[in-house]
Amino acid sequence: MNPIERVLKTMEGKPVDRVPTFCAMVEDRTFNEVLGKPLISQEKLMRNPLARFILDRWGRKLPKLVFQGEVNRALEKRIRAQVELGFDSVWAILEGSFIVIDSKTMVRFTGSIFNLQPDGYGNMTYMYRGPAFKSRDDFESWPYWPDTDEVAHSAYKFFKKIVSKYGHRTCLFGQASAYGIHESLLWAVGFEKMPIWIRREKDLVKRFIDINEELCFKTNMALLDAGVPVIIQTDDFAFKSGPLMNPKLIDELFGPSYRRIIKAVHDRGAKYVLHSCGDNTLLIDMFISWGVDGLHAYETTSNADIFKEKKLHGDKVTIIGGVGVDYLLTDRSKDEEVVDMVKKLIRELGPDGRFIISPVHSLSSIPAHKLRVMVDAAHKYGSYPISIS
Repeated sequence: MNPIERVLKTMEGKPVDRVPTFCAMVEDRTFNEVLGKPLISQEKLMRNPLARFILDRWGRKLPKLVFQGEVNRALEKRIRAQVELGFDSVWAILEGSFIVIDSKTMVRFTGSIFNLQPDGYGNMTYMYRGPAFKSRDDFESWPYWPDTDEVAHSAYKFFKKIVSKYGHRTCLFGQASAYGIHESLLWAVGFEKMPIWIRREKDLVKRFIDINEELCFKTNMALLDAGVPVIIQTDDFAFKSGPLMNPKLIDELFGPSYRRIIKAVHDRGAKYVLHSCGDNTLLIDMFISWGVDGLHAYETTSNADIFKEKKLHGDKVTIIGGVGVDYLLTDRSKDEEVVDMVKKLIRELGPDGRFIISPVHSLSSIPAHKLRVMVDAAHKYGSYPISIS
């Protein structure tokens, strides 16, 4: 059974030969270990005095094509590394939402500000700094709102190439330059101000949701046009202890958009997976009502209980995750600990199907070796019928 068939049949609740694997993306450190390190590190290139001077003086005026071309090459390396590691399915992402402001700052075109900083492994990464919208005027005067047709066209071109290169070797879970509608609003107005915006700026919140729904819809359709079989959307709805807001309000604000988007994906014959960090226990029935085919990640450092969720919802939605990134998939763990967890997950979650074993997230701290150990163990112990002692 090939990887695409194995993954899609699992998501349909049909019998397969083995528990499939999914890679929740890899960061630069990991793909450099798989594909080979560059002669000069990103950090050295970006943090030298000349580069900082150019970015500080002309960052906003630099042709986006130059910056985006380098980003696209790195993103393809992420995809290629996941494929080389042997995963049945991989998170293939196109990140085109950033605009460089200066040597330390980038903004997302939907209204959030990020630090551009070293990742500790010789590469550059980004970290959320804060919201761009602190008033109605900020929202109305924001100069970076995206042209959704242009974003969708860029997504089509990128994924057409990715499908041609890798689509026969792995099941691509595609995401373009459209982040979750909820989390994009959260980033744009700030965690502490989100309730105030929802209550006092209802018209702007509605406009923001509409903009992001259109962005998600058009990029999803572009990915499907390019031949991607599964859409994955990241939208974090929970803290480690539970939902970020009342589930009823989440459904009221964001449910209509997601129902329309997911229906459109299903109408094209594709699958839809939602990634949400934290403890989503109180939200899973709602997600299922939206129409999702799979849920990732059941974060191991949260209060979420993946084993309990398998019993409660394993016949309604495909459970994706299980392997923690805080310890297991780090340099600190022993290989046998990773193998033991893989065996436990397969033994307890594999029977009756609808389970895809996966890291719960991607971090710069994940060594490629530990991902190989995980994949090898899944291949060794994941064959159906499950018979691990």
